[in-house]
Amino acid sequence: MIIMPGEIVTHLIKIVKNRANMTNMTSIKLPMEGKSFYPSLKCEQVTVLDTYKVSIFNEGYGDSACIIRIIEIFMLNKLRHKGEELRSLTGLTIPDTEATADEINLLMSRLEVLCQREEEELSFRQKDVSSAEYALKNAGLNVNSRTVSEVKNKNAVKGARDAYERQYNSAFLRQKEQQTRVSLFRGFGSLLLEEAEHIGKNISKKYLNSFSRPLTSPAEFINVLNDATLVRDVRFILDALCALDNAVEHILKCCAYPNDRYELERGGISRTIAYREYYRAENAILRSVVSDREYAEHAVKYNQLSEYDSRQRAGAPHFCA
Repeated sequence: MIIMPGEIVTHLIKIVKNRANMTNMTSIKLPMEGKSFYPSLKCEQVTVLDTYKVSIFNEGYGDSACIIRIIEIFMLNKLRHKGEELRSLTGLTIPDTEATADEINLLMSRLEVLCQREEEELSFRQKDVSSAEYALKNAGLNVNSRTVSEVKNKNAVKGARDAYERQYNSAFLRQKEQQTRVSLFRGFGSLLLEEAEHIGKNISKKYLNSFSRPLTSPAEFINVLNDATLVRDVRFILDALCALDNAVEHILKCCAYPNDRYELERGGISRTIAYREYYRAENAILRSVVSDREYAEHAVKYNQLSEYDSRQRAGAPHFCA
């Protein structure tokens, strides 16, 4: 099926090649392959796919890098199924986690240290609660006071007891907050479990068994982070990964045949085929000069005109010589 007039596609390609000969801004030589790469200037979605780069963690990196890499692995793992669908439809690929068993073990080892640090803090706060509870229990009142001095003493004791009670409540609240932190840190480690299962071999079972409580989303973890710089970096990687997910979702939606009768009657099939043609991996040169919507709408219009011309010719009278 013709999607777009061949002469127009050829014309677009000539424009890009002429531009590439005049300037280095359009055509980029890939050092590893020696091939020309045309940035998808008119397609934000493919640009997102092309420009995202994973950040492999190594032992020399800090705790913040460990946390960010775990989030990246988790979300790219979740995207893998969509990536396979995208590749089958268009040939385009999304970034893989690039994680190895060694890196997973290293990440879990570092996170285990962070968890133990949080558990030590919890132990200190539990001791504070015990001390405050003991002080509160020993700040008793003599309810049978009769003399003026006894009543005055009773009021003083009551004031002290109120202070001990406030101290206990404060200590108990801090303990509860720390228990939540420990639980979330342990749960954060579970974000690596699916990728560990995907890799399969040489994953440390010692660490796998220590991270059991699953988080529904890395966003839960942000709430217990106290470092403003780390929170900023985590939000940055989350935004980048969400942009990647949105880009894949957009392409898949464009390449899916419509079920709605209204869309079908208005060129839905032609439009979908055009989107699939536009997003084919080898059509980078096309994406550098025209947007997906422009290409698809032109294809629909062209097909409608072609069908109209065909009907007109079919209905034209024939004369015998």
